[in-house]
Amino acid sequence: MSDANRSQRRRAANAPGSQPGAGNRAQPNGPEKRVTIPIEKAMERAHKLYSAGQLAPAAQVCSQLVAQRPRMAEAHNLMATIQHAQGNSAAAVKSMQRAIHLNGNNAQFYTNLGEMERQRGKLPEALVALRRATSLDPKSSHAHNNLGIVHYDRRNFREAVKCYEQAIAINERFPEAHNNLGNALRALGKNEEALEQYQQALLIRANYPQAYNNMAAILRTQDQVVEAEHAYRRAITLKPSYLEAYNNLASLLVEHDRSDEALRMLGDALEINATHVPTLLQVARIQLTKGSYTQAEHACGLAVKEDPNSAEAHALLGEVLHETDHFVEALASLETALILRPRFIEAHNHYGVCLKSVGRLEEAREQFLKTLELNPRAYGCYANLGDLQKFTPDNPQFLAMEKIMAEASDPTREGYMPLHFGLGKAYEDLGEYDKAFSHFQTGTSLKRAKLEYNEEEAFAFFDSIRDTFNADFLANPPFEGNLSPLPIFIIGMPRSGSTLVEQVLSSHPEIFGAGEIKEFSRRLTGLRSRFPSLPKYPQIATKMNKEQYKIVADGYLATLESYAPTASRVTDKLLTNYYFVGILHVMFPNAKFVHCKRNPVDTCLSAYTKLFKDDMPHSYEFGELGRYYKKYEELMAYWDEVLSPGVMQTVVYEDVVNDLETSAHELVDFIGLPWDPACLSFHESARPVKTASVVQVRQPVYKTSVEKWRHYGSRLQPLLDALGYEAKVEAESA
Repeated sequence: MSDANRSQRRRAANAPGSQPGAGNRAQPNGPEKRVTIPIEKAMERAHKLYSAGQLAPAAQVCSQLVAQRPRMAEAHNLMATIQHAQGNSAAAVKSMQRAIHLNGNNAQFYTNLGEMERQRGKLPEALVALRRATSLDPKSSHAHNNLGIVHYDRRNFREAVKCYEQAIAINERFPEAHNNLGNALRALGKNEEALEQYQQALLIRANYPQAYNNMAAILRTQDQVVEAEHAYRRAITLKPSYLEAYNNLASLLVEHDRSDEALRMLGDALEINATHVPTLLQVARIQLTKGSYTQAEHACGLAVKEDPNSAEAHALLGEVLHETDHFVEALASLETALILRPRFIEAHNHYGVCLKSVGRLEEAREQFLKTLELNPRAYGCYANLGDLQKFTPDNPQFLAMEKIMAEASDPTREGYMPLHFGLGKAYEDLGEYDKAFSHFQTGTSLKRAKLEYNEEEAFAFFDSIRDTFNADFLANPPFEGNLSPLPIFIIGMPRSGSTLVEQVLSSHPEIFGAGEIKEFSRRLTGLRSRFPSLPKYPQIATKMNKEQYKIVADGYLATLESYAPTASRVTDKLLTNYYFVGILHVMFPNAKFVHCKRNPVDTCLSAYTKLFKDDMPHSYEFGELGRYYKKYEELMAYWDEVLSPGVMQTVVYEDVVNDLETSAHELVDFIGLPWDPACLSFHESARPVKTASVVQVRQPVYKTSVEKWRHYGSRLQPLLDALGYEAKVEAESA
């Protein structure tokens, strides 16, 4: 989304006395006819056709004029204006240069040429032309305004402000200049002054959709959500085809958890223009956030088809493909984006994330460093880099983070959140646990403030699962089940060693590691969409009939098989499948559940110090985190009680790192496959990994994370209390 209003820029390429055309509505050319009317009448006729949007007839008349009067500068100027409106920028510039050759002292000609050059991306040439225009006619408000637009496009906002102010000094009732001045002031961070200029533009022209659109951007930054929404809707009402306003409003709605409403808004926009690339990409972003990957990929595909040279479309497609584990295709899309736009900051960052997933760690590090080179304020990259290195006192990124924080006027602002997590990791590496904890605490507080979490509702959900999947339900299931042994469900809390367990298992030649796939919950959601009378989970389990169970089970299994058609087993490491153990066991009675468990304090602390991509709203406050863990522990104890022996096995992280070989043998035996020594060389696997443990599983087993929490000592007392964890707090290392 770009709040800078492209429509703000007044079409300067107008012949003297003409008005902007209504659009490029080409008419049939018809047979050529010799002009027999006087030249003045022919010019008037061409002007009228152009103003009515009848560009082809206008061009025909004008070409006859030029043929009859080749040294008539005004005819060449008009021809250039018509060609420009037709989208033939090269021909328009050539005609405009011919007009200037015939009359080099006409400021309007230079103004028109400057705007044409700007619109085709030739900013240096535009700058020369418009400076000449203001030199020839210092009182031309339009020339000064257009010169300001060129400075704005060159990101020289201070010069842009001077030009717009000069235009307003010449003509204080110039609404476009006020609107443009507002944009330049906003780019300089002068929001109040910018707002005043937008209001001034609206005083001059009440029905000015671009000013409303730009004003809304300011109101958003001031958290005036209702007012911003009103301004966007006003812009759309005034100009129903204003696609940028649709996109901006959709973005605002998404920010406030109104994604479905945003998609409806974008649907309306696509009815106006089904191939509008920014709108398609906005749809893709929202669908990606919702986890609707098929829809997101489809929207990206349409955008790429419409504009194969859109770096943004290729980059977003790469991000979607990464989420769906199509790593080769994701890398290719991101590489294409960077070929098209080598300094594309977001593409460098996502390329680094994808490289990290496939184990190309040094290349990933280079991409994150490139991102920071292009934008030192891309603070999220510091957190990404933290996973790829152990910080030392002279580490350049560590020193850069310290410098940024020391110079910050308010380090507790939301924008610094990822930097606090990055510095927390750095100070932890350096053994400075007081400083590390201080940054983690600030970062988690900022993250928690952004999230909605109702503990009472969360705990009621846990309880409803136990109530639904009682012993009687499991003893007399409503579905005979799919007997395939293919699924292996790896479940547990984040940071409990689950990635290590999946890496060990997926190193077995008969097991494919699918990673964290959200397929099962999507299948349930799809079933409710198809049968609206079905209630939400877990109550849905008691209302589904056999055919509906079969739809979900068969669909899920088909997806699992598609990952690795020849594998004997496929792991699904979506950890929160612990919510679904009961219904999954009913659907797949021969499936195995591997419950990963680690010291509860280490588990919770590790989660607390990670800035998760998914919200994990309970993870950023010790009391909430500890109580949530107890509730999860209670549910897992229940599953252990009601499931038959041999269905679920608990794997303790500390046991794995203390004796990998024994643990691996027991795990493979539980799955029901013959032993393979490749399971002990898990760190040599080239298998992609997307979790926070991506770096750790590329290394042999290490024990430095065992009882790591003790470094923080009494600082963790609120967590220990919430967990009910009885342990002697040893002397702190810090």
